[in-house]
Amino acid sequence: MFGFLDGRTNKHSKKNFENSAKVLEDVYNKNVNKPYSFGWINTTCHENFSNVFNVNAEQTPTLVVYIPSIDSYTTLFGSFNVENIDNFIDKVIHGKTSLYKVDREKVIIPTVKCEKIVEYTENLEEDEVLKEYLDDQKRKKEEEQRERKRLEENMEYKKSNKKKKSDL
Repeated sequence: MFGFLDGRTNKHSKKNFENSAKVLEDVYNKNVNKPYSFGWINTTCHENFSNVFNVNAEQTPTLVVYIPSIDSYTTLFGSFNVENIDNFIDKVIHGKTSLYKVDREKVIIPTVKCEKIVEYTENLEEDEVLKEYLDDQKRKKEEEQRERKRLEENMEYKKSNKKKKSDL
């Protein structure tokens, strides 16, 4: 059983890593007598190994159960918490999950010095597109607020004119 965790070094990733590692530790302690082994993988550092199980850094944290006797695996869907992982493990043990074939020869974790991995950087072009989208959404919201205010002022004006006419 592999926990695939985000090993990037930015503040958000570090916090997610700590939380995810704690969840895996709690699951391990709760299931220490069950017939399987636990481990975790830094998806940032071991990208090729993660790809064997169709996991990338953007999908972390997640859990994969690899069954070497039949060269198959299954992936956790849903929240990465103790309760959901325990339910997932029970489903795997009772054969109630979909399995995917994997080439046994690819299930090898190469020796990599993770500290030499350069921090993942965002695609600047995607950032610009996102920034433009967010700016556009902000402009639309401001326009809607101005229009709403104008309509409210118009309604107030009409009400005050109605009162003035009825006063005559």
